[in-house]
Amino acid sequence: MARRDSFGGYEEERFKDKVDIKLQCSICLKVLKDPVQCPNEHYFCHSCIRKCLHENAETCPMCQHHLTEETLTKPPRILTDFLQSLMIRCDHENRGCPEFVKLEFLDRHVNSCGYSPTPCTNAGCEVVMNRHEKERHEREQCQFRKIVCDECGEQVIWKSSRVHPCFMRKEMDDLARRLNVVQNYVKKVIDDVKDVEDDVREVKDNVKDVKEDVREVKDDVRNVKEDVREVNDEVKLTQEEMACITKEATERSEWFTGKQKIFVCGGYDGKTSLNSVESFNWPENSWTLEPAMQEARSSHSSFIHGREIYVGGGRHGAKVTDNIETLNIDEENIEWTESPVKMPLKCRGHKMVRHENSAILTGGLSDGDNVSDAIYEISLDPPHNSKLLTQMPEPRCFHGHGCEIVNNRAIVAGGQTSNNLKDAKNTVYVYDLNNNECKTLPPLPFPISGMASVSYKSNVILIGGVNEKGQTLNSVVMYDVKTGKIKMLPCLNHKRARSAAVITGNVIIVMGGYDYETKTYLNSVECLDLSSNVWRELSPMTTKRKAATAVLKSIS
Repeated sequence: MARRDSFGGYEEERFKDKVDIKLQCSICLKVLKDPVQCPNEHYFCHSCIRKCLHENAETCPMCQHHLTEETLTKPPRILTDFLQSLMIRCDHENRGCPEFVKLEFLDRHVNSCGYSPTPCTNAGCEVVMNRHEKERHEREQCQFRKIVCDECGEQVIWKSSRVHPCFMRKEMDDLARRLNVVQNYVKKVIDDVKDVEDDVREVKDNVKDVKEDVREVKDDVRNVKEDVREVNDEVKLTQEEMACITKEATERSEWFTGKQKIFVCGGYDGKTSLNSVESFNWPENSWTLEPAMQEARSSHSSFIHGREIYVGGGRHGAKVTDNIETLNIDEENIEWTESPVKMPLKCRGHKMVRHENSAILTGGLSDGDNVSDAIYEISLDPPHNSKLLTQMPEPRCFHGHGCEIVNNRAIVAGGQTSNNLKDAKNTVYVYDLNNNECKTLPPLPFPISGMASVSYKSNVILIGGVNEKGQTLNSVVMYDVKTGKIKMLPCLNHKRARSAAVITGNVIIVMGGYDYETKTYLNSVECLDLSSNVWRELSPMTTKRKAATAVLKSIS
């Protein structure tokens, strides 16, 4: 009858009927479990009286009679029989078991109960479920279950099936079919436009011959022209959608086939600023050291222009720089060279993004701890002049803000107004590069700085970061630039601030960073496929680094 895997007696609430107070342990005041008695017939749970005798004098706590474990005896059989006949709830009532069983059969029931916690046996899965749910979970629901590919017969884990070559091939075929449908639709619309234009010309000819119907025919012509404009607008929208689908599919294909590489430059490893550079290739899932930069730097910025990687600004120790160096990876003997392009000020914690043949520079902290609110345009063509475009309503610096180009507009999101985390902001500004106009957009859901950022379609995606309380985040925020609406994407596997990120097609890759709460520098790498919304771990970098930059470069 006794269950010896816990201390004390049974909770009275577990019994179907009220239990006589005489069946309670005199020590724990619960219903007796494995009962014993002293020579004067005082009843106790066996575990309770043993603990009492070991920790206190060898006397009965009720009558003070001398008592040891050897002098303890079993109570009368009538008491144990009555106790065994009590109806008690299953141990797993809180997991859903509705059963009442006699106390003497409790162990037998619990050992076979369908609601007992049972771990999944699939490697990598940490889910614990009820025993009766185990078979269905492992066969149908577990993300780590093995499935057989219909194409090649290979066993793959369901969670990673989307990057299986056969699945990717099906996905590319599906994209091709969709493109074909769009192209056929566009062709049909264009043919319809030509037919409508022919009708317009015919109506115009009839107008000349039928003077009495001129006014009516002119109205018809205007209506037809409006229809033509609407059709042309539909054609333009469809062509833009087709171009977006084509670009996304092409970039995914180049990434997964190794025609693109990520280059991570510089950063800070907890001891010193770095000049090291390493690259990542998807098919090999490994990192390779590349030629080091001429200067060690952290809190800098980088971008791609033409065939070259540009890295500018940042600091090394107390030194803050305005110089820019470049690397052409398509050359036979690649090495970093100092660029004739100069930033308009020495700073760190700034952002630079490329727009056509210029670099747009936002914010930054100078070596005199002056925080910049400026947006500059730096010409990448000789004579490399810089000009001030506008001043933001607030400065941005240090732990970093998000800055991306979306539809010829520079979007500045979050960041700090000083070098104190408490000055993190949730404001968003947009600078229209065509109209030379700076506006304030709807705010972010919370203050954030030190996040990585990428652009996707008409959105800016903010990854990780740190809030005004110094808490490191694993949130991923998608901000719609057109509407200001917020969509929360799946959280990162690791909290990280001051990390680096790139996007290719609809795949986001995030590298390194720093956890302010554990004071940990990171070299871990993870990626999110927006078509499956699951973060996946990739091979870590060779060096732990925060405040680094990353760019994605096509390999010729």
